[in-house]
Amino acid sequence: MTASKAQAYHVDFALHTLGWKAFQDLCAQVMEEELRASVSVYREAQDGGQDAVFLVKGADGLTTVGTVQCKFSGKPEQRLRASDITGELANVEQLVAKKMATVYYFVTSMGVDADVARAIRERLSAQGVSEPHVVGKEWLLGKIKASPRLRALVPRVYGLGDLSTILDERCAAQTLALLGEHRKALHVYVPTAPHRAAVNILAQHKLVLLLGAPATGKSTLAAILAMMAVDKNDVQVFKCDGPLELKQHWNPHDNKRLFWVDDAFGANLLMPDYVNAWVEFMPKLKTALDHGCHFILTSRTHIWNEAEPRLGSRNHPLLTAGTAVVHVGDLTESEREQILYNHLKAGTQPSSWKARIKSYLPQLSKQNSLLPELARRLGDKDYTGNITTLPDDLLRFIAQPQEFLVQTFKELAPEQQAALTLVFLARSRLPVNTFPEEEAALVAASYGVTTANMTQALFRLGGSFVIRRSDGDQDYWAFWHPTFADAISEILSKRPDLISVYVRGAGLDTLLTDVVCEGAPKVRDAVVVPRSNSDALIDRLLETPDEESSNEHLFEFLNRRLPEDLVQKLLQRAPELLGRQGIRVSWRRIRSQEMVRLRATAHHMGLLSDEIRAETTAMLEEEAIYSLDASFVSDDSILALFRPSELMRLTAGLLSKLNSEISEKIADCQSEADPDGDIDSQFEKVTDFLDDIWYVFEGSSAFKQKHDELIAELEQAKREVEARKSDDDEETSFFNSMPAAARPQQQRGRSIFSDVDE
Repeated sequence: MTASKAQAYHVDFALHTLGWKAFQDLCAQVMEEELRASVSVYREAQDGGQDAVFLVKGADGLTTVGTVQCKFSGKPEQRLRASDITGELANVEQLVAKKMATVYYFVTSMGVDADVARAIRERLSAQGVSEPHVVGKEWLLGKIKASPRLRALVPRVYGLGDLSTILDERCAAQTLALLGEHRKALHVYVPTAPHRAAVNILAQHKLVLLLGAPATGKSTLAAILAMMAVDKNDVQVFKCDGPLELKQHWNPHDNKRLFWVDDAFGANLLMPDYVNAWVEFMPKLKTALDHGCHFILTSRTHIWNEAEPRLGSRNHPLLTAGTAVVHVGDLTESEREQILYNHLKAGTQPSSWKARIKSYLPQLSKQNSLLPELARRLGDKDYTGNITTLPDDLLRFIAQPQEFLVQTFKELAPEQQAALTLVFLARSRLPVNTFPEEEAALVAASYGVTTANMTQALFRLGGSFVIRRSDGDQDYWAFWHPTFADAISEILSKRPDLISVYVRGAGLDTLLTDVVCEGAPKVRDAVVVPRSNSDALIDRLLETPDEESSNEHLFEFLNRRLPEDLVQKLLQRAPELLGRQGIRVSWRRIRSQEMVRLRATAHHMGLLSDEIRAETTAMLEEEAIYSLDASFVSDDSILALFRPSELMRLTAGLLSKLNSEISEKIADCQSEADPDGDIDSQFEKVTDFLDDIWYVFEGSSAFKQKHDELIAELEQAKREVEARKSDDDEETSFFNSMPAAARPQQQRGRSIFSDVDE
């Protein structure tokens, strides 16, 4: 069977939508590929900044051998005319006199007919050009189609046409599935310094964590990186919805896999299940990297900051040290200019509106808070109705985006607000054809609309505020951007009537992860339930089924999201909750188990029965003696569960363990250790045990001597395992063969926004 081929060689890649500056950048990259020499921007003073001139250095690095002149047109069907060279002839004459036009490329975004190209070449030859070249969009398209490297340098071209015209059918199908809604952002994508850093880090370490505030473009960058891997190599790319899916796809013996985990620790809030999964997977992550697999993770910065301490010693060293971390929102002024230009040029704003704000755009680009998603909203007329006073409102739109977004939502029709609230209640996965009946009825009653009204509103909001996605056979509505959920959360938090709807209508899993009660420690982007709604909230919490996974979420909520007096109130109503069992996660240390922490709190309140107390201390003692988890001995609130006689028995057991079995345990770890894996993690239990019991016996000189001896044994065992490490060369990264992207050229003269309203 023959391999699938790319089709339709001559296809319009919408080069006319690029804008003059982006077209120059594309030409620069194409010419570097074509000439195999460095190309630098040079602007002749007499050009008046209308077109860019590129100088090509000779093989000796000194001699200038030619010039490239760009001719951009924003008209899709326009063809080059022979007269289009007339305005350049005076410049050509001067360049020839300076021996800078021996080779001269005239490159245009327009179509070029053979007769026109010949006529222009003749006029250039008459001016003294030895090698005149006249090429247009057909030639550029051919170069783009032939070069994966060029597509990696200018990833925006993936968004300018049908992918099947660039990639073979298999790659095109995989890329489309990967990109999803991100493909719509490709035609305005700008390679930035974080883009280049991410490629370099993947090439060196095969692992990158893309961090940033909402709206920085983390997911789009991840999609671009994944697409580059598909295009350049025979690589399988898996987009995983959280770390739980990694187990399904990771094969340590397959080095041609790239895993993209978007919102790796939670979308709007930290997901405890995700942290648990990462702690379990981290040792396997090192093995996967050693075998040549690649990982792209994204996260909001504040979610990562909350997740990092919970990962603790299990975290990967590259993430702990920040070596594999890229801050996506760190953009230069020229990058912000190009991003803003692209979104305005491609957006739905009328020319008159763009003309009105054009003079303020350079000032807007200087604002560090200008991010890709905010530029997209500026380009969409549905978001900018409240921009009236210039430039103040423009600047506030960028500096206070949530305020404008909330205001925009509040000014929508009631059925549209209701529809967005329903999407929020469904956690951005609202089935298109069948709304959840109870939630839909509550929302409809609250806004005074009907379910049919909300259905119609969603279709009107589609493409601007919400997007229709597919998951197998199920179509569902999702927010265009995660920040929309933050805005709805803020609106709900300030309207008691809607909070009541939310508490009554949201699913239990939503309440347990997305809510914090007033009076508890603040949780960024969570829906704040006022104390006036606490009785309704407690009623819903008590609906939690007695299942281990549900109990675990409930225990965590009571420990972190509910004020202590309300925890007491709930436990007084339902003391039997304290007898429930949560998930016993093997890697999580016992002092961090949510069930243990809740029982310690209940004991302090005088609400824990002696039967449950004794059951808990027996479990803790068993963990310390038989599983080497003595982490709780430094926590006074947990130790308070023990009676004096029980503490004495525990202390004796720990001392006996230290003197009789730890050396043997070290030897067992040494014999079973994989020298090519993470050595420290394979001795982690023994290391943690010795650290923990130091708290108990710190004042004993005899203990100190024994402790020091065991630490020395432990370090020697690690060294001996390290000595068995294989000498095989580490698997190289397929990102080593990819260019990071060209650095943006310094702009002078003509403003990038000069034609934004055309």
